[in-house]
Formats: sequence, structure tokens, C-alpha cells
Amino acid sequence: MSRFGNSGHDDSLLSTMAVRLRKVEEELLTKTKQLEEKDKQLHHFRVSLNEEKAKDRLVGHLRSQCERAFKQIQEMEEFLADYGMVWVGASESPDNIPEETEEDLEGEEKKSVSVQSTWNQEESVTDTAPDYNKIVHNVHELNILAGDGVGMVERGPDGITRVVQPDPIPLTLYSNGIYMFQGPFRPLSEPQTRQFVLDLEEGYFPSELQKRYPNGMVIKLTDLREKQYVDKRQQASFAGKGNRLSEGAKELAAIRGYSEDVESEDVATDTSDPIQKPSLERFLNKLPPNVIRDGKIIDIRESVSAMVGSTSTPTKVEVAETAVVKQIQAGEGTSGPVATLRVKLDGGTKTLIVKLQYTDTIGDLREFIKKHKSGLYEIRTTFPNKIFSRLSESLEEAGLVPSATLHIRDL
Repeated sequence: MSRFGNSGHDDSLLSTMAVRLRKVEEELLTKTKQLEEKDKQLHHFRVSLNEEKAKDRLVGHLRSQCERAFKQIQEMEEFLADYGMVWVGASESPDNIPEETEEDLEGEEKKSVSVQSTWNQEESVTDTAPDYNKIVHNVHELNILAGDGVGMVERGPDGITRVVQPDPIPLTLYSNGIYMFQGPFRPLSEPQTRQFVLDLEEGYFPSELQKRYPNGMVIKLTDLREKQYVDKRQQASFAGKGNRLSEGAKELAAIRGYSEDVESEDVATDTSDPIQKPSLERFLNKLPPNVIRDGKIIDIRESVSAMVGSTSTPTKVEVAETAVVKQIQAGEGTSGPVATLRVKLDGGTKTLIVKLQYTDTIGDLREFIKKHKSGLYEIRTTFPNKIFSRLSESLEEAGLVPSATLHIRDL
């Protein structure tokens, strides 16, 4: 065989290898294009997945907001129900409201900005005559909520423990206005006065005093609705007829709640008037229910009532035997600040005074209430309306320090 005898066979082998190599390159190019398409699809799926996750997060956020709004609506309806009110809502349903164009909305928005840019207090308060009977009744109910007749145990700078009562706010009702504190006289023609009277008529503490007395206030009411207040400073000057210095003493006596001993027939008080006639019950209410002396709780009000033969039954007050009270009775100092809680039981006819430390919890408070109250109940305040149900919450976290008035409501 010659040296070049296999040249033809080699050429066919090379051509075969070239054909196969070309096919492999074509397959590689095809696979590369398919891989690029797969990468594009994978990127698209990732983008879609992120969008779906964002939508899920948005839906969850909106769902939580709806649940929170629904819970707030329920609390508002319960609050209104406690005061005998019901939310009515809008007269039209959203489905019946006609569609408005953008031009209509812009016109309405401009009109509302130009017409109702500020709140007009005179338009929000009506000019109807106040219901004095309802005001007198509501003031009595508000005084009970504010702790009228219930003393607070305080230790003075001399180290002696005393029972003090909140100072009442003097308020006199006239047919043409009110007279509060030391004056001046406030006529019903003023919007602020009408709002003040309207708050009392609807059974609320006056809004203008809520910042000064956030826990409520005791109002010493004098009802002179049949009289019209006359400001003597605005009367005409001396016209030739003399006036006695004792003029006006009868009105002053009515405002203060007792009769003045004035030597004048015109100023003689009428003992049939319950406002000017001091009663034994009012005298007993001004006394503290009890005081702590030498480690003992002395019931002053019931003792005086028994001595004078009173038939009235004052509100029963008991002091819970807490560790803080025992330390006070023993003359020892407390380990921390003390919170004084007045718990109204049996519809307000019984008051339980509980002294605890700021770090004590709602559960500790329930342990003392359980000794005087059976069955299911809830602890709440009326102003503001709040229910205390978390047993591990401390008194300081619940906002019940340094003192608070609580009410027990059966479930």
C-alpha cells in the first residue's frame, strides 16, 4: 500500500466530522436561544410574584384598617348607648347618590371652602329655653360621679392623716343667665353660656371646665330660675331716693346657700325655701365619712347622725384592708407612691376605697373587689368611657393614678 493510499478515507472522515460539528453548533445556538427565553419567563414570573405579594400586603393592611374601624364603630355605638343615644347616619345611601363630574366636584369644593371655612359657634347652639328641671337632675347625677360626699385620705405636711373632700363649684341659675364662682354674671345671650347650659342639660360635665377638672367636678347648684339677675352696677345713678345697705343680701344669701341675719323686713328669709333653709342632711354631707386616728378608722358621719337622731342613710363607705392601709395605720412609710381608688358598688350606694401602689395591677384590684362583689362584672370609668380588663396592666399604665373613681357594671 502506498503512503497516500488512505487519503480518500481521511477526506470522507473530515467531511463527516464537519457535518457533525455544524449540527452541534446549530443545536448549541438553539439551546442558547431557548435558555434566554426561559430566563425572560423566569424574570416575568418573579415580577408577577412580587406584585402579588405587594397586593397581598395591601389587602392585609386594608383588612386590618377595616377591622380597626369596625371595632371603633362598635365602641362608639356602645358609648352612645350608655347615654341613651343611637347613631342614625346619613339620610341617603351611597348607592342613591348621583354621580358627579369633576367640574361639579370642583365647584362644590370651592363653595364649601368659601362658605364654611370657619366654625360658627352661634349657629351650632340653639336659642331654645333651657330645661331647668333636667339641669338640676343631671347636676345631681354628675355630682355622684364626681365623688360628692366621699372624702379622700391625705397626709398633711405635719404627718397627720386627714380625710378631705373636693371643693364644690358654686353655680347659680337665673332666668336670664348663670352666675359661677365669683362672677361676673353670664347672660344666656352669649354663645359660651348657652353651650355651658346645654352641656348640663344633656348630662355632660361642662366642656369649658374639662381641662381644668379632667376627673369631673362637684357643682354646688342654687336654683333661682324664677328670678332675673339685675346688675346693680348698670342701674341708673342716684335719682333722689335713698337705698339701704342691706339691699341684695337676700340674693347673696341664696347664692351662698344659707340665710343671712339682716335686720330688714325685705331681707327676711322664707324658711319654706329648701335652697335657703339649711337641712341636717346637707350638714351631714359636709362632714367627712371617716377619719383615721391612732390606727383606727372612725366613722364620723354615722356617729353624728346617730347623736342628732337623723333618719337619713348616708352612702356607706368602706376602706379595703390593703398593705398600704396597714402601713398607714401602723405609722410606717410606704415603699412607693400610693394611688387612691374610689370604687362605686351597688348602684353607687356603697363606696369602697382601695389604696394601692402604682405598680399594683388590675388583677390585684379585682382581688379586693371580689370580697364585696360576686358574679361577673367589669371595671370601668364613665369620663372618659373606658373598660379595664387586662389583669396584668399596672395602675400607672391604666392611667388610674394618683386617684380615680371607678364603677362596677354587671355583665
